[in-house]
Amino acid sequence: MSIEFRQRSAGELIGIIKRQKWLIILPMITMTAAIGYVVYKLPSIYESTSLLTVKPPTISSNLVQSLTNEDLSQRLQTINQEVLSRSSLEPLVQKYDLYKAERANGMPMELVVDKMYKKIKVDLEETGNEKVAAFRIRYRDRDPQATRNVTAELASKYVNAQVQTQTEIAESTKDLFERQLNEKKQALDELEKQRLDIMTANVATLPESEQGLVAQLSGLRDRESNIMKEKESLMNERGRLSDAIGANNRQMRLIEDFGEKETQDTARAASQIEDTPAYAQLVQKRADLNGQLDNLRKVYKDKHPSVIAKESEIARINEEIEGLKKNSDRRVQTATQASGRKAELQKKSLELENQRIQAQIGQIEQQMTAKDADLRQNASQVAALEQRINSIPNVKVALEGITAQYQSAKQTYDEILKKKNEAETVVGVETNAQGETIRVQDPANVPQSPVAPKRFMLTLVGSGIGLFLGLILAAFFEIPRLFKIQNIADAKHYTGLPVLASVPPLLTHAERTWLNRTKWLKLAGGAVAAIAIIPLIVLLLQITRLLERLVS
Repeated sequence: MSIEFRQRSAGELIGIIKRQKWLIILPMITMTAAIGYVVYKLPSIYESTSLLTVKPPTISSNLVQSLTNEDLSQRLQTINQEVLSRSSLEPLVQKYDLYKAERANGMPMELVVDKMYKKIKVDLEETGNEKVAAFRIRYRDRDPQATRNVTAELASKYVNAQVQTQTEIAESTKDLFERQLNEKKQALDELEKQRLDIMTANVATLPESEQGLVAQLSGLRDRESNIMKEKESLMNERGRLSDAIGANNRQMRLIEDFGEKETQDTARAASQIEDTPAYAQLVQKRADLNGQLDNLRKVYKDKHPSVIAKESEIARINEEIEGLKKNSDRRVQTATQASGRKAELQKKSLELENQRIQAQIGQIEQQMTAKDADLRQNASQVAALEQRINSIPNVKVALEGITAQYQSAKQTYDEILKKKNEAETVVGVETNAQGETIRVQDPANVPQSPVAPKRFMLTLVGSGIGLFLGLILAAFFEIPRLFKIQNIADAKHYTGLPVLASVPPLLTHAERTWLNRTKWLKLAGGAVAAIAIIPLIVLLLQITRLLERLVS
């Protein structure tokens, strides 16, 4: 038999925490001191930002569209590949003597540039004006002045790269459209010549009645579809009526089976007079009279008038019981005849219903025959129309194919011509510096206070880690005790027996003194271990540089 685990109350849980408080407090002190020491030894990280906006074009917006945030995001992806490449960042590392410690330790320049790249953030800026696009450059480093200088130079690189990139893109786009336009013009001239040749050679044979024939064919198709739907509806109705006949036949078989069983049950019930109330009353009355007779015989003799009267009453009751038994055959015959008449009436009703359904099915089949005749007539008309449509000269197909190709080629030619004109406009705008240009809205600032690390927050995180470790350590010692009987409540719960008395631990003065001394010795040992492990944790964090990676 399994016994449910006894749930501890809040008071008991608080008692456990009080009992193991030093197992919880000492890891908190250790982790707080170790992480706090490492955090406060970390170098400060400064961040400088610069806001760049897109200067609106100096010409009409009908010629040059304004740059939206979505367009700027796509353009920045292209410019980032140039500005944030190794060839662009490596000179900045050497110019401003960045990451001196890493380079002094022999870190390859590829890794130094990659580390610098990760500290550069370029994000779109919400300006509150949909017509003005802007983005912000952020850079983090240990030296405030170097941070500002790198941010300012990156901003200038974005300004220069945007103009150069846009001009190159516009020129290459213009050249591409010119080549495509020449190719499409040649193809368009060839298609136009073919179209004119076909129309000249087949002027007298172009079909004019195709639309009318197609309309008639469509009408016949619709009529065929409607006839099919009507026929399907009739078939569904016939199926439903056939299912009804089947259901009636099954019901008649059930009535026959049930009627026969009911007749047998009725005959059996009628033949068993022992289950009737009259028989039960007579038997009960006879038992009462026999009891009374037995009492009288204890007092009087068998010839006493009272005894003789009781015997007469018992004999009369027995005659009535025999009469009930003789009438059982008549009741069986009556009950059997009644059950048989009821079953016959129900079967007759179902047979009449089947005859009516059969008549409806005959009418439906006549209607379906008429629908089949309509379908055959409609099919012959459809075949005649299809033959007339197929007799149309193939010149129409060829002409429509050439026309479609010509229209498609003409549309493509017009689109390319429009894009070529737009590209020429953009080239002129970029060449004359009349289009949109990136400018520095907010220059890079010299940061006054570090943005990382968050020393107080990281120290609190260390305290939380220590608390978590302390709770795990306390649970390691306390959980096994929860599965043992420790007090009166445990004894009552797990044994199911009342506790009459409990005997507390009987310790001598020397034993109590030794227990107190042992407790303080364990506490002192734990404190020494907690203090001794702090340098090890500090050394481990400094070797792995875990916190430095986290804050950078």
